[in-house]
Amino acid sequence: MSMTQVAFLRKAHIPTKTQIEETIQGLGYDFKILGDSENITELDGLSCSINGHETFFETYFDQPTEITNIWNWIKPDLTNQDSAISFVWGVDFAAGACIGLISIALIDKGQALIYYLDDEMKYSREMLVADTPQFMSEIEKQKKNTIPSSTEPKPTKIVETD
Repeated sequence: MSMTQVAFLRKAHIPTKTQIEETIQGLGYDFKILGDSENITELDGLSCSINGHETFFETYFDQPTEITNIWNWIKPDLTNQDSAISFVWGVDFAAGACIGLISIALIDKGQALIYYLDDEMKYSREMLVADTPQFMSEIEKQKKNTIPSSTEPKPTKIVETD
């Protein structure tokens, strides 16, 4: 199952990779966009690291009408936005956290309007800030479930003797 979140903003207001990283790091997260390009519009996807967890998600850059022709409930909110950035990901909490944090940076630096298409929901900055600790908690749960604890009993080898 894929999920889609879209940011609408003016192309001239899209922040650089460094500006996005600095905004998110200012929120207290160890965040990096992996790769050399400063211009995120040149990429077909983003590889990111959030508090040591690497992830990747797809990004698409379109005209707003490409989105609003399908999702017409968004049209009344749009005024002078000339770009739409779609973030598409699967069941990956690190990707969800990164997309939410990038969306906060797009709001802060580019006055973006953010929509989660799957639930036909408009996100505010406050909602995105509140969601991030939940994503981070799920990442930690996954990490604990996939890394064997040193306190768990080790499997023993049964040796048969005659």
